[in-house]
Amino acid sequence: MILTKPKSVNAGPISGTGEGVAHSKRWYVALVRMHHEKKVSERLSKMGIDSFVPVQQQIHQWSDRRKMVDTV
Repeated sequence: MILTKPKSVNAGPISGTGEGVAHSKRWYVALVRMHHEKKVSERLSKMGIDSFVPVQQQIHQWSDRRKMVDTV
């Protein structure tokens, strides 16, 4: 899981009126409990922190049905 936090950087005045501010993001790596990646991502989203969790979709097949499942 990768977390981002906005960081303000002064870019200087662009047109001479006011102060231009550029926002860049810093990346952090979070170590979380096994199989809790999605849950932690949801909680961080509620707190207003952007996060990225790479997810793959796979088809799981049982004897009676097939289902699309998201795996981390």
